[in-house]
Amino acid sequence: MYELTYAKSFGVPVSSVKNPSTERQIGKVQELLLGYGGGIGALRRGGGALVADRTDAELDGWKYAWRETHPNVVQTWRDLERAAIKAVRSPGEAFEAGYPGRAVKFKTAGSFLWCLLPSGRCLCYPYPKILADDYGGQLTYMTVPGPSDKGKIVDDPVNSPKWARVPTYGGALMENVIQAMCRDLLVDSMLTLDSMGAAIGLHVHDEIVIEVSAEKAVSARVEMERIMRSPPEWAAGFPLFCECEVSRRYG
Repeated sequence: MYELTYAKSFGVPVSSVKNPSTERQIGKVQELLLGYGGGIGALRRGGGALVADRTDAELDGWKYAWRETHPNVVQTWRDLERAAIKAVRSPGEAFEAGYPGRAVKFKTAGSFLWCLLPSGRCLCYPYPKILADDYGGQLTYMTVPGPSDKGKIVDDPVNSPKWARVPTYGGALMENVIQAMCRDLLVDSMLTLDSMGAAIGLHVHDEIVIEVSAEKAVSARVEMERIMRSPPEWAAGFPLFCECEVSRRYG
């Protein structure tokens, strides 16, 4: 995937991408850091030694090369932000964003902006407010600020160290939606496994760990792979894949 990203960004055949420490790594950095609207800042923070000696102009070139080869992603950032802002400005009315049939819906009800996911679960943005800017309005909401919010907090009379107004944008909204959908896919598999009597010991990111007797381990692995590779109805067609392995201890 990272070799393909590099090849598309720089207009070369994928077969020519041979150097894993530079070309493939550039593709990896692009794919992991630019997918949610990131730019020079994101590349500087996450690119490590690969970007240390690169100029801002060079990194900006990586950003635009990635965006030009991912037009649907870029359009989805804009559509999500536009739909969310419209929902705040028109309380009670729903606005869709995303591919028809698997879009999300934004709606302001009460003091909250809700984002209805394809799974039927909602994300919630408390006390949304649109602030004036040069681009048609900045979407903000109240949250418990974390380390990543440092320097981003927007002035608000009710701000405190534990409750403050922060801005968001299309790329961040897309990150929220993607992470939430992937959580729903994982939990769907966990609920299916639980209903079959599987003893789930823990889950870590996109991984589920179950305990079985040694004589059932091989058959359990096959069944677990089948379940985790089968998307639920709301995610029909999703390219879901996993690999399970058997071990005596978690590692």
